[in-house]
Amino acid sequence: MFFSSRRRRFNDVLAEEVEDVFEREEEEEEEDFCPPGCEPALFEQVCELREKRLDQEEMLAEFQKAADTLKKDQEALMKKEKIIDQALKQTDDEIQQFQTFKQQKLNEIQVIITLKMHQIRCVLEGKMPPDLSHTIVFTTSGLQRLRKRIDDLEIEKDDLRQDQKSLRREHVQLSKSRKIKESKLTVLEARARDVQMLKFGQEVDLEVLEQMAVNKTAEDLKEQLKKLEQKNTAELKAWQKTIEEAAAELGAVTKQNTDKLERVAELTSAQHRLERELNGTQSRMVVEVGPSKEKMKAEREQLVSLVKLQAREMEALKAEINMLRRKGGHVYTPVVRRGAGTQ
Repeated sequence: MFFSSRRRRFNDVLAEEVEDVFEREEEEEEEDFCPPGCEPALFEQVCELREKRLDQEEMLAEFQKAADTLKKDQEALMKKEKIIDQALKQTDDEIQQFQTFKQQKLNEIQVIITLKMHQIRCVLEGKMPPDLSHTIVFTTSGLQRLRKRIDDLEIEKDDLRQDQKSLRREHVQLSKSRKIKESKLTVLEARARDVQMLKFGQEVDLEVLEQMAVNKTAEDLKEQLKKLEQKNTAELKAWQKTIEEAAAELGAVTKQNTDKLERVAELTSAQHRLERELNGTQSRMVVEVGPSKEKMKAEREQLVSLVKLQAREMEALKAEINMLRRKGGHVYTPVVRRGAGTQ
């Protein structure tokens, strides 16, 4: 609606400006010619006055347009003001309704009000009510005692306030004395620390010293425990040394056993080789005749004796190996020379 009114005003202003332009063109065409019998100077003055009049009319038209525009704006603002006033009135009504509702709810809340004795009257239409089941009856003496108790409580409160003030003053004094003693204690601790550094070269914990001096039984137990630990350590070292020696002896025995097994293997292979040679010699002896028969017999006897000797050595080595395995000791066997059987 506001934009349509502005558009209408703009069209009116545009039409008026177009009419003014046409009028000015017509006047200029008329002013170009001076009427006959008229003085040129007078004609010029008339033209100037006419131009001034036209300028004044233009200014008046502009003022009139501005006034119309302001009037229309005023009307629009008046309409807005009416709308705002209506909304404000509606808001005030709502606020008033809310305040009324809030007051109603507040009135529904139960509030305890303290009343004095002279404000309490148990009467109904100026008379005592017939039903006293919902009332509390006090005797005059009991009411006087309660009033006296109020005074007594006031006195007790005053006494407690005085005691509190005295306790606060005492607390302040004790705090000051505590600070003074703490400062003295700090000075004494610094002095004791300096003395300890001069005498012992380090700070000494007096509490630890007192504990050590008093708890003698614990020190004895600690000393016994230390001795037991030393004894156990020595026994442990001895057992470790024994284990190391046994391990070394086991290694040596194992090495000897390995050497013996290698010797047995060599003798076994030599026995097999001699048996093969003996078998080959016997097969050749069947074929040979004449004087070589005695020679072959001597060689055969020599080989038999050598085999027996090697068999005895093998048995001795096996026995020694078995003894070493069972007892871990050494067994010395008699050395038999190989050339004894051959001579």
